Parts: sequence; structure tokens; C-alpha cells
Amino acid sequence: MLKTRSMAEALASRQNGPAMEPQVQVREATAADGPALAEIERNSPLVFADGSSLRIDRRDDYFAAARLMAGATVMLAEVDGEPAGAICGALHRVLLGGAERRMLYIHHARILPRYQNTGLGRRVSFALMDRFKAEGYDSPYWYVATDNAQSQSFNRNSPGKWSFGPTCVTMRCSENAGPAYGRPATPGDAAEVVHILNSCHDGEEMFFPYSVESLTERLGRDPRQYGWQNLWLGDGAVVGVWPEAEWISIVHTDPAGNTTFNGNAAVADYGFLPGAENELRSLLRAWCSSLEERGMAELTAFTSPNTRAWPVFRGLAGELSHYDLWTPGVAEPEGATSRGLYVDHLYF
Repeated sequence: MLKTRSMAEALASRQNGPAMEPQVQVREATAADGPALAEIERNSPLVFADGSSLRIDRRDDYFAAARLMAGATVMLAEVDGEPAGAICGALHRVLLGGAERRMLYIHHARILPRYQNTGLGRRVSFALMDRFKAEGYDSPYWYVATDNAQSQSFNRNSPGKWSFGPTCVTMRCSENAGPAYGRPATPGDAAEVVHILNSCHDGEEMFFPYSVESLTERLGRDPRQYGWQNLWLGDGAVVGVWPEAEWISIVHTDPAGNTTFNGNAAVADYGFLPGAENELRSLLRAWCSSLEERGMAELTAFTSPNTRAWPVFRGLAGELSHYDLWTPGVAEPEGATSRGLYVDHLYF
């Protein structure tokens, strides 16, 4: 057990009398912790600068999204034996400035409101990084929405912030719905898909080239969620979509207190060969039609200016959301802005 004076003082300041010294334990979560982890996330909404908030509900399968990542780990913090916070991490390879790096992606950090600003968030973050020390990595990294006031405040003194970050493009399915196009890929298409993906994202920061083996492994982690049937192939273009809304609910509350439930899907893989921009656009529009028929209103994708696909996504966008990126152990490569930034949506 670990003890912290700062937490006791912070808790005491919110109560009528002094708080007893809390007992804090941070450990690796197991499948049995799923319901508790989901409850923490439901009760720890993201709060934005305009007063709106976003709450994520992973329903009955908290670990569904984690299964799509290679080697994902969840750390659970307990205070006096009660679940109080959580954070996730996944170690994977990227290219930064053309050099291979092992990066620890830190994400889905949630601390129950009564324990926020007590030091628990930093403690669980350090525990996660300690967990991966034996495997070795060059740097942790994380993203924060530019309008996420609370998380931006938490990271205001963190080193390694890039001069730019990725953009999440939201495509409204009703506005972009198009005719059926392309076909589901099969294992026999693996070499072609790998060629398209690698050609499209060559040079983009944080992208690591696929091989037939790595693509096959990716699509086999949980095929019910994201497998070959989710990867649609056109003439020189490919789009893979994860139907996120079938596994995760997102509840948005505006500054006036009005609540909406979003049914979204996410572009997990995409690419096109030179001259095949219209093929990419047609596949995205076909996906929008299919998703709308399944009750999903929006399709999101991560990209950034100066990437090859930016003009296509920007032309379909109904909304743009901007994020900051931190890599405290590795400096932003020189000239990165001219190459753009790649984000693997399965690791977001």
C-alpha cells in the first residue's frame, strides 16, 4: 500500500473535518474488474471549456476496445479498497523522423471527481509507466483535446508537447451517404491492402509500415469487432471501419444541460494510391450509407493537414476537433509539420 499526504489534505479541504490518511493501491486490472472500470468511466465525464461534457459508457464489455490493441494493459487505482481511477496503456512501434521507436500510448485516464486534483492521476500514470519499464520504451505519449479544459490543465507543465497535433474529422452519414461501392477484403487481398496503406502513409509521423503478417494479426485480434469484413477495397483504395457504437455509447451534454446520445463509427485503416482519391471518397460515402442503415449517425477519422488524405476528409467533414500531442521522451522531429501526423484509431 502507498500513502500520500497531499491526497489527505485535498480530501480534507472538501469535507467539514479532517480526512483520515487514505490507503491507496494501484494494480493491474483483470477481467473481473470490468464492471468497476466501466462505472469509473461512466462517472468521470470529460468536461470542456464551454461547459459541455462527454461521458463514455462501455456497457457490459469494458475491455472490448482494448482487445483491438496489441498488448493493452489497464491499471486500476483503489482508495481505501474502493475503485477510484484507471488508466490504460499499450506499447507499439512507430516511425518518428524515419527512426523506429517503441512508444507507450497512455489513454482512457479516468479519476472519479472526488479524487481529482489529489495526485491520484499522476500516481496511477507513474504506475502504468513502471509496469512497462521491463519491456523498454522510448517515450510515453498521449493526446488531449484542445478544448478539454481539465486534461489540458493537468498537462500544462508536461514536457514534450508538439507544435501541432491531429485532427478528428467527423463525417455525418446522412450528408455523405453514397451508393454501394467496393467489396469486403479477404486474406488473399492482404498484399494489395498493405501496399495501399504503406504508400498512402509513407513518411507520416507515428506511422509504422504494415506487413502481410502484421495486418493479418491486427484483423485477427477480435474479428467480431474489426476483421476482414470491415475492410472495404476499391480500385487502389481501402477503408476499414470499426462500428464503435455497437460496443460503446457516448453521451454528450451541452452547456444548457441538454443530452444527446451519439452513435458513431471510426475509420481504423484507410489509404489510396496516387490518383485514386475518388476511390477513397467513394468508399467513405458507401460506408456512410451502410452505417446510417445500422443506426449510426457519424463516421470519424483522424488525420492532419499535409497528409495525402487530408483534402478528401476535409471535403467530407461536418466538424473538426483538434488535439494536442505529447511525447516527453522523444522530441518532435524536424520538419514534422510538412509530413503530417498519423493516428491509429484503434489506439485512441
